[in-house]
Amino acid sequence: MVDPVSLTAVTTAVTAAAGSAGTEAGRQVWLSLADFARRAIGRRGAQADDDGPVPLPLDPADDEQVRSLAALLFAHLHQDPEAAAEFVRWARRMRPAQAAGDSQVVNTVGGNARTGTVIQGRDITWHGPAGAPAPEAPAD
Repeated sequence: MVDPVSLTAVTTAVTAAAGSAGTEAGRQVWLSLADFARRAIGRRGAQADDDGPVPLPLDPADDEQVRSLAALLFAHLHQDPEAAAEFVRWARRMRPAQAAGDSQVVNTVGGNARTGTVIQGRDITWHGPAGAPAPEAPAD
């Protein structure tokens, strides 16, 4: 099992959050990660010399900032067990939202398919007969 606060796990979570930020669900995941980062790093009192708090790299469209945020979080998580536990809880809560935000649907009807009604979509539960209802026979 992968350590949930290993460099790989943290980088994967941060990168997935950044990669999904183009969707509404992904944007919410990114915003919650940014909030977590502010709380975690604020709890440690990170300072840039005497100039105040260190500005966080929070642009999900900038690969360098995403890598920097992952590294910064990784370092803090290993110094602060409370933040590490909170990150693990965050990652577990956000996993379903990331999966939904990153999903793709590909529906193909091809070849010599002869169909009536075609229903295309994602995660459909069908409680009727398999396939479209048969057309009624002409009355004689």
